Amino acid sequence: MSQPAVPPSAASMPVTPFPNTGFAAAHPKTLLPSPASIRARNIATKHPDATNPNRPPPVKISELGLIVKYGLFVTRAEADAQRFAYQQLQGRVPVPEVIGWAEDAGQGFLYMNLINAPTLSARWRSLTEAERTALCGELREMVQAWRQLKQNPDDTYVGAVGKRPLNDIIIRDKNNLRGPWQGPEPVKAFHHACDIEISGRTPIIFTHSDLVPCNILVTRGPNPRVAAIIDWAQAGWYPSYWEWCKAKWVDMASDLGMDDAAQRQWRERYLSGILDPLPDSSVYYPWLRFALANI
Repeated sequence: MSQPAVPPSAASMPVTPFPNTGFAAAHPKTLLPSPASIRARNIATKHPDATNPNRPPPVKISELGLIVKYGLFVTRAEADAQRFAYQQLQGRVPVPEVIGWAEDAGQGFLYMNLINAPTLSARWRSLTEAERTALCGELREMVQAWRQLKQNPDDTYVGAVGKRPLNDIIIRDKNNLRGPWQGPEPVKAFHHACDIEISGRTPIIFTHSDLVPCNILVTRGPNPRVAAIIDWAQAGWYPSYWEWCKAKWVDMASDLGMDDAAQRQWRERYLSGILDPLPDSSVYYPWLRFALANI
């Protein structure tokens, strides 16, 4: 008697795209490349980080108009946050549509529309003062759009989309701080757990939580516009000061197009055109003490 066929591993199986996406409508019978084929494409590039299990370089599949971000640090929570942002912010904030999701060998595979545009950090040195200022004004409207999203007033919480634990890089490895924080006063509970000494009533706001120039794509040529906001991995519902404090504090790797001086210029001269500044003494410094204690 013949043995039953052994099903192929998840790594070798094509991925079914999410229904009701632009990709599914345009390619109704097309499956997405398997995790194994994505890894093989990356290895073929001979990029030095192609076999890094945590966060290898994303893989572009130009023939399908897709890009795949994958690795041990890529989670379903990121896919859910980006899908939420895409659905809620259409027409106001350009967010790449999430086409599909897969998991294999502990790695998440996030399939999304390819936005063929450079990052703001890569273009920074070539931009004029007028172009930089115009982009900041455009970004300000986009940030205000996601900060105006509302939770159910009868079911508020501090946490990622869908009441998942927060995935901010400062606390993602500290399960006792990730939440989600619910109950009658979720911000107060969050502050108590994290020992954040910020007083007063603080609203909960939808937050990107990694608003840096390498996560902002801009169009090519003169008079650039914002083409997309990417990397929603750390996004969620946070106390309202979080976006400003995080953006003011985070440094990018210098090989992303902006050296230390350019990043200081971004934070000190341009960031206040995107986000309303908050006081150092009562907000930023208490938050910074928390951040430094947890890195």
